[in-house]
Amino acid sequence: MAATRTDEVQPGDGSAPRTRRRQQQRRRRRRLIASWAAGAVAAVALVVIGLPLLLGLVRADALDATSVLGVEVGGLDGDELTAAIEAIAEERRADPVVVERGLVDGRESGEASEVEATAAEVGYDLDVGLTVESVTRRGRQANPFAALGDHWRSLTSGLVVAPVEGIDADALEAWSEQAAEELGKAPIEGAVAIDADGVERTDPEPGIVVDAEALAADLRPVALEPGGGSVEAELATEAPETTVAAVDEATALAEEAIAGEVRLERGDGAIELAVDELAEVLSVERDGSELALTASAESLDELVDESRREDVQRDPVDADISLSGGDIVIGESRDGIRFDADRTAEQLLAIARGEEERTTTLDAEVLPPDRSTADAEDLGITEQVSSFTTEFVAGQSRVTNIQLIADLVDGVVLEPGEEFSINDHVGPRTEEKGFVGGGAILRGEFVEQIGGGVSQFATTFYNAAYFGGYEILEHQPHSYYISRYPPGREATLNYDTIDVRIRNNSPHGLLIDTSHTDSSVTVAMWGTEWVEVESVTGERRNVVSGSVRDGFDISVTRILRFPDGSEEREEEFTRYLPENG
Repeated sequence: MAATRTDEVQPGDGSAPRTRRRQQQRRRRRRLIASWAAGAVAAVALVVIGLPLLLGLVRADALDATSVLGVEVGGLDGDELTAAIEAIAEERRADPVVVERGLVDGRESGEASEVEATAAEVGYDLDVGLTVESVTRRGRQANPFAALGDHWRSLTSGLVVAPVEGIDADALEAWSEQAAEELGKAPIEGAVAIDADGVERTDPEPGIVVDAEALAADLRPVALEPGGGSVEAELATEAPETTVAAVDEATALAEEAIAGEVRLERGDGAIELAVDELAEVLSVERDGSELALTASAESLDELVDESRREDVQRDPVDADISLSGGDIVIGESRDGIRFDADRTAEQLLAIARGEEERTTTLDAEVLPPDRSTADAEDLGITEQVSSFTTEFVAGQSRVTNIQLIADLVDGVVLEPGEEFSINDHVGPRTEEKGFVGGGAILRGEFVEQIGGGVSQFATTFYNAAYFGGYEILEHQPHSYYISRYPPGREATLNYDTIDVRIRNNSPHGLLIDTSHTDSSVTVAMWGTEWVEVESVTGERRNVVSGSVRDGFDISVTRILRFPDGSEEREEEFTRYLPENG
């Protein structure tokens, strides 16, 4: 007989209620387990979240067993913590940083040297405020697991907090460049020195170069390392621009330059330069890779003073144009010689190079005369063009003045187009020049003054120029008519208000020749005949009687007839005042 399950529900046997009860019991057990689990999670969450919050409320100091760079700061807060971090910062800033000179191209440099600084000097700094903030934030983070982890470490192995630190790039770069300069060494360039004792040479040597950029990169980690440290600067050589061969050549040239005294001759004189004087003037200068012997024109100019130059210098001499026995005589012109320091300096270098002997002709500046013999001949002064003479009573004081001013004007040469002024040429009439008192007319009054009487020379000069056909630029007649002068064709003179000025408007040169006797003065114009001159004097008009002499108006016409057939007329009007008393 087959077995049957006793819990099998048979339809209609009343077992359905029992099944439902069992299902309900299972559901109640699941709800109870879920409630227990939720409570446990809430409890854990309370511990995880609440404990750090609680610790943050009850504590404001560093967690116990907290250290910064090996210094215990646990439990410190406020000013104590700040002071402790500040002390750490000061110690770190003072850590030594050393740069040692390394090898030069893989070899010892032969000069042991180093440069030392503090970490602060190379740009290191520790931020005290941010570091304090970093310490006090540990164990109080918003992340509960990180906060619990910090608390756990402070209770077990200890909590290590890194400082907030860094390197100032500009300060590091600046210090590295300075250290590179101190450790490096500029190349020694070849040189040659000249003095009175001889020639001294300096041979070139290579220099030492430190790469400042690479040094800065090596220094950065060392400066950030607590306790500091050292780095070795890798060096390279820097070749000098000059060579030993260049020094050899310059030395030989310098030695030849001061091998003995130099004598520079010119004419009958000479300038001698001793060895010690040559050493003052000569030197070897470097221009890049070249060494060149130079001579200082400035030093030479100071060394050779005027007294030494007098032996070789002379002034230029113009060709003289004069009269002798009624003939024109042209003298020989002569060049002048002037010492020129620039030329002589170059000559000293030529002697050093062996291009000239140590005794040679001075290369001086040649000063040509203003008028050479050829120039004088080209002026075409060959004959007397005009002449005029006025007479006076011998023995009067005014005669001295007339003769003196004639002598001062004698021999003046005017080139074509050149102007001449009596006042400009003679200057003030003074006793120092030899002029004496004499009668003169000043502002219509007869007076006695130094140089009185020179108006007679002015009239004589004016008429000579007038009949020579030369242009009269300026003249002024007397206020009263003076019978010894041609009416309307005379001139007065007073420095520096009244002048007689002419221009040589001829195509030839003009020589002014003056002469005098005890009772007359003559002015002659020499050149080449170039125009025919006629003078026409008009009748006296508007005569006004005076107790001494009458006044009147008069016109004089100068007629100029040129070789080409052309003609010019120049009319000059003069009014003389009547003289009374």
